[in-house]
Amino acid sequence: MKFISKSTLLLLLCFCYGYNCLESVDKSSNKKVESKSTKSNLNEEYVTISSFMKMFGERSFDDIFETVVQTVEPLDENGEEIPDMKTCRKQWQTFIKDLQSQSYALRMADSWGRKESGILDGNVQWMGNYYECIEAEGPDFNGKWCEAYMDHSAEPNMAAVPRTPSVGICFPSGCSESSITKIFQDMLRFKSNNKTGNPTLLQVYCPLTTEQQEWTTADTIGIVVTCVILFLNLIGTFVDVFSKDNKPNDKKQKSTKDPSLLTRMALCFSMISNSEKILTTESSGGSLDVLNGIRFLSTAWVAIGHVFNEAILEIGNFIPASKYLKSQVAFMPLTNHYFSVDTFFLLGGLLVFYLGMKQLTSTKGRMNIPLMYLYRFIRITPIYAYSILFSMGLLKWLGSGPHWSSNPMLPSSTCQDIWWTNLVYINNLYPALNVCYAWCWYLAVDMQLYLLTPFILLLTYRWPRVGVSLMVFFTVASMAVCGVLSFLGPIQPFTATHVQNLGIMEEYFEAITYDIRFKYDIYYMPWARMHVYMIGMLTGYVLFATKGKLKVPKLLVVLGWLASICGGFAVIFGLFPHTSTDNNLDPELAAIYNAFDRPVYGLCLSWVIIACVCGYGGPVTKFLNWKVFNPLSRLTYSSYLVHILVLIWYLLNRNDMLQCQTFDFLFMFIGTFLFSLIVGFLLCLTIEWPVMEVAKVLLPSKRGDLSNRAKKSN
Repeated sequence: MKFISKSTLLLLLCFCYGYNCLESVDKSSNKKVESKSTKSNLNEEYVTISSFMKMFGERSFDDIFETVVQTVEPLDENGEEIPDMKTCRKQWQTFIKDLQSQSYALRMADSWGRKESGILDGNVQWMGNYYECIEAEGPDFNGKWCEAYMDHSAEPNMAAVPRTPSVGICFPSGCSESSITKIFQDMLRFKSNNKTGNPTLLQVYCPLTTEQQEWTTADTIGIVVTCVILFLNLIGTFVDVFSKDNKPNDKKQKSTKDPSLLTRMALCFSMISNSEKILTTESSGGSLDVLNGIRFLSTAWVAIGHVFNEAILEIGNFIPASKYLKSQVAFMPLTNHYFSVDTFFLLGGLLVFYLGMKQLTSTKGRMNIPLMYLYRFIRITPIYAYSILFSMGLLKWLGSGPHWSSNPMLPSSTCQDIWWTNLVYINNLYPALNVCYAWCWYLAVDMQLYLLTPFILLLTYRWPRVGVSLMVFFTVASMAVCGVLSFLGPIQPFTATHVQNLGIMEEYFEAITYDIRFKYDIYYMPWARMHVYMIGMLTGYVLFATKGKLKVPKLLVVLGWLASICGGFAVIFGLFPHTSTDNNLDPELAAIYNAFDRPVYGLCLSWVIIACVCGYGGPVTKFLNWKVFNPLSRLTYSSYLVHILVLIWYLLNRNDMLQCQTFDFLFMFIGTFLFSLIVGFLLCLTIEWPVMEVAKVLLPSKRGDLSNRAKKSN
């Protein structure tokens, strides 16, 4: 030990006990050791902890409790009395006195967040123990967990920290957020011996526990609707069982009496028959069965991308995690997962056009357009509406955690006044910033594009060349809009911008106006997705016109597969040289990429579908035609609606930050996706499938032939 200098020993003690290591003074030489942080090395910024955060790392941590008693004054800066401050001070004094003998006080003190390891990895959110705090019961108060945030922009040494540092604290329940904020401001002044200085600005947030949640109208409506749904399903199941028991045992003996309309309506809600229809591996899709595999795999891609986006916001080691993800080309399908949604735009356009042309052919050009819209609305809206209703009300009773009631993406806080915009499918357009059930912007865009399809169908049926030319025009126009807006912005590819901000909470609630949306938004607007939808419609027309028997020379088949594979790899992996180094593309190159990325992806997927349907897919066709995909594909819509809720429920009920490794992330995705499929199956069984069956019974066929629809329903 005699060989260690005093300055070295001082630095070691500073690091161990949380003092400011890089700005400590060597008393032997009176020289200040200064940090040399650079923009490219954020790790160095984490060593210099602010005065507020430093309090929670000191060896004499317990003096915080006594400091509160010494510094708390019941008056604010203007000399006015702060509400609840007297109650807070009284309860705090009781808590201090009971620290020596009462277990509840020890549990409250033990639950406070303290300086943790991993600061250099970005671990600046020290949450403490939420459940230990709220379960502490004092003589006339309970523990109240809060999170104190530091405004690190006011700290020169913390200005470059990409996350807001915070500490979990446990106060008596009589202390309000304003009281706790003043307490910490007074503590900072007291510890710095500066009565007039400007301390670190704080925001204290105290989330509501499950017991403190208020019963709302959404809860009441949710309970009533849930009971009605369960009642209808139980009645339908009972009628189904009763009707099967009363069927003639002799196969030669047939019942001459058709079931009444009421009986047929009840049977639509039978959980027995509906579960058999949902889970059967048989499919009536014919040559289009390959779409089931593509639909399920793309849904899994959407889910794993969202798991990636949300989980990295909740991990403590986000700096090495984000660097590792950026440096590995194998993770590009995760960081560039946004193409997964284009799969559904392409499939939507393909199916609408393929089935629509078959219908027009059978009806000799007759189409009931209002009925098409009505079927579409009934098909997707009821389960969507119930999901929003449940998440606005009843969901909050199913969880509890330090961030459970404070997450800005929970529909309970984002959908209160604008939920109706989702149900009329304008949530991507109104208001200018709409984050109610934010991941379902796709449904709005898809519905808006669907409104055009009947007219393009009729035009193509009567004048094929005109219809095909119009679809090509819309495709090129959409590409041009994306390219021009990207150049004028300028706008970087969405993936490049996202990767540069991995692990940083996006500013969802900034004031966004329509002029900004129309100038910079090439992601959520319908004209930014029209090209892929039109490519899907053109693909459907090719399959219809050739009846799925397109003749292609072997050389073109080989070239088609090579072009498809190379094009897909180019759009998904092509940005890696830029994302791995956080370098922006030149405006011209970014405009070209934004104009061609989604259409190229759509063309690649279009070739895969055409090749598989027409017999040129080989092992790819066998895999996508795997019968297991048939029931799973029926659950994709319902599981898509709830997968974010499942993920948020898991992440926000945790008591600590994640320490994410590759296998942790993998198991998180598997668990989230499987649980989403289970919840999706329950919703599909009780809401989605019965509604479709009722529509078949009550509504006429899109062809206008009521008798055929009734026969099919029977």
